[in-house]
Amino acid sequence: MRHIAGTMACAIVAGLTIAALGHSASADETQVTCTRTRSCTVTAERPANGDSNSAAHPEPTVGQQRAGRNDDHDHRAREAGKKFTAAFDDYGRKFEAYTRCTQRVRLGLSNAGCGNAPTPPTPPRFGSVSFSGRGNQPIRISAGQAAAIAVARLQLPTIAPGIGPSPNLNPWDMAAVGYPLWLWADGPTHAGPISDSVAGLSVSLDAEVSSLTFRMGDGHTVTCAGTGHAWTAAVQPGAKSPDCGYSYNKPSLPDRAYTVAAIANWAVTWTSNGQSGVINVPVVNTTQLPVGELQVLVR
Repeated sequence: MRHIAGTMACAIVAGLTIAALGHSASADETQVTCTRTRSCTVTAERPANGDSNSAAHPEPTVGQQRAGRNDDHDHRAREAGKKFTAAFDDYGRKFEAYTRCTQRVRLGLSNAGCGNAPTPPTPPRFGSVSFSGRGNQPIRISAGQAAAIAVARLQLPTIAPGIGPSPNLNPWDMAAVGYPLWLWADGPTHAGPISDSVAGLSVSLDAEVSSLTFRMGDGHTVTCAGTGHAWTAAVQPGAKSPDCGYSYNKPSLPDRAYTVAAIANWAVTWTSNGQSGVINVPVVNTTQLPVGELQVLVR
């Protein structure tokens, strides 16, 4: 009886001790030792993983890790999109400035903001680092943006000003004041169709010269629809061009030659992702034209 009572007392004491300590460990983690004097000792073992805070700070699940990576990718894509938008807007402003310069610049002279000869700006370039999102894949851009970049990369040819009859055909090596000159595009006037790919979008381009603008060097400008007609030896002396011509009313000689600028206005038709449009690109080329007066002596 005493042995049983002692055992019960140990159990009661052990129970009271465990309850008082608030220990929730399982039986295989806790050891109760009782002596004949009815005193008991409760010993709790540390969890096998050695981390008492594991329950409070669990390891992230596979799904949580994947969600974290997606958040990082989305943030990177947003930042890349902002970077591209800023670069594309900057390109647009520079292209507008270039277009204005081609229309007003006096080539060969110093022009504030335009330089001696306008140069087309460089469009945003896609690479493995710039403007990339998830998995270094290019960010999504609009069809119009892709077309603008493809057109800028097209490198349309410059067209030399065609002027006839050439001063080289007369013994004075100059054009004469008052004599009708023919003007035309002396070079290729069509390019395409051409295919390109920008940020994963396919772009189809077809370009042709829609009009010509000649800055004659004496302060006058001639604008012609189409590409003009080339002068040939079959043209009657003194005949005017049917659609694109000019006559000088003052000489450039003996001091200098006129700098004649031919501005080919390219109309580039683009198609991408079910959309289409036209982008106009002016391209400039120049030539030197000496102009003098012929004196007629009457005896």
